[in-house]
Amino acid sequence: MGLQWYVTVLAQFLFPTSLTILYTLETLSLQRPNMHDVYSSHRVFLLLKTKLQKGYLVTLRKSVRTAVSSLLVGALLALMGCGSSKATLRVLNATPNESQIDVSLDSTSFATSVSYGTATGYSSVTSGSRDLEIYPSGVTTAYINATIDLSSGSTYTVMSANVLSNASALLLTDDNSTPSSNTAELRIVNASPGLGTVDVYVVSPGTNLSSVSPTISNFAFEGVSDYKSLTAGTAYEVYFTSPDEKTALVDSGPVTYSNGQIRTMVTLNGNAGGYTLTTLDDLN
Repeated sequence: MGLQWYVTVLAQFLFPTSLTILYTLETLSLQRPNMHDVYSSHRVFLLLKTKLQKGYLVTLRKSVRTAVSSLLVGALLALMGCGSSKATLRVLNATPNESQIDVSLDSTSFATSVSYGTATGYSSVTSGSRDLEIYPSGVTTAYINATIDLSSGSTYTVMSANVLSNASALLLTDDNSTPSSNTAELRIVNASPGLGTVDVYVVSPGTNLSSVSPTISNFAFEGVSDYKSLTAGTAYEVYFTSPDEKTALVDSGPVTYSNGQIRTMVTLNGNAGGYTLTTLDDLN
């Protein structure tokens, strides 16, 4: 018995033909009947009955149950796959001096005229391996050509990152699961090539930075933090300093988030020099 018997039983369910019956009889080590026997259902039944009476009945029952279970599980997985073939995607323009960009997926337009420091809303897209092209608005030559892999049911932000001469696509996996009760969540992305590596402080407004340690130390350019849980309705201030320094290079000012909100705060080069921040609304 074993795999050959299992495959035979499964084949009987899928292709219940006379040829399958012949193969089944051979697998059971029965004498191969002539064609008249094959097409005589009564004769086949008698041949099978004889073999089954010798102890194969239990094995047959188990094999049939296994085959039917496999078919049902396979059908269920196929249905689940059909229902979750989409991912969710948005695009952020974080390339300095690119005032607006156009974005395509597999040569089909996804977004147009995305201003620097802003992101599109989330859109449902086909999952899988996708060709991403990003252009200066109105230009037909892309400055980013990249392949991005999008998993079914997942949510992403793709950034046009870095200065034009070194621009690349930075793909972030977003977790927009509802936060715990009475909390909000904040994720930080360092997308400012001019700012470089920084320390990040998420503290109460007006806190003397000399009295506290960084929330994130040595946060590199194109770094992406974990989601930090914050108390909903409580004011915070986010400071960015050079590593091991206490003078703020960028300051969010006081910010307060409501229960269940998720935000992504992004550092950017300023349009007229210096640095700036943009905050993306991820959830609520």
